[in-house]
Amino acid sequence: MLIAGHETQEYTIPVAGRTLRLLGPKWPHALHNDPRRRAFYDQAGYRPYWTLPCPAAVMLAEHVIQHVPPSPQPILELGAGLGLVGLALTLAGHRAIVTDCDEESLEFVRASAHLNFLELHTVRHLDWRQPPPEHYATIVGAEILYAPEALAPVAQLLATCLAPAGSAYVSDANRRTAEPFPAALRAAGLDFHKSTARAPAIPGFDSIDGRVFDGTIYHVFRPHDPASSPEPRQ
Repeated sequence: MLIAGHETQEYTIPVAGRTLRLLGPKWPHALHNDPRRRAFYDQAGYRPYWTLPCPAAVMLAEHVIQHVPPSPQPILELGAGLGLVGLALTLAGHRAIVTDCDEESLEFVRASAHLNFLELHTVRHLDWRQPPPEHYATIVGAEILYAPEALAPVAQLLATCLAPAGSAYVSDANRRTAEPFPAALRAAGLDFHKSTARAPAIPGFDSIDGRVFDGTIYHVFRPHDPASSPEPRQ
């Protein structure tokens, strides 16, 4: 099967007691090694990290499924990549608006939704540097703090798009680049709680089967709103 011109591989991923089938490029690092694509990504200001599913996405999906009940209001997912979070939330009864700035990744999301017999609320392009005008009660994003230049745009988008009593959940695999994220949130007028999370490696291309990864979940909210998360701020 070809998707967006790429040969594909399938991952079978347990998430919150359910099994998700996820499609990705067969050669996920090829986009990083193609000089023409690298020139395009340099100009666009980001890297194609969407080509591999990550344990932090499992952490986030399981956290949201545990703490946020399904609602008619859709959840906005940022930087969806292969769509693991949005697909897992949909499988659990949520309505997900799955977004990414890379159209190729969105083609994989649509194909995986079809593979799992799921109907996503919306799949659409979104650049963090250009926040949409809508407000959302819940916003999620996994492994979107991978570069220092991403922190301020992500925080500003949350400040712009989060509904007055809304919550955002952002997961990170304890990258050093994410360490200034709390300061970026405060600069954007937001507050947060942090909690720890764990998830196993995802079996597949060059993964380390059996290894367990640690991560962090940021629960972000407006400071005048009562925090619903019981975790202490760190």
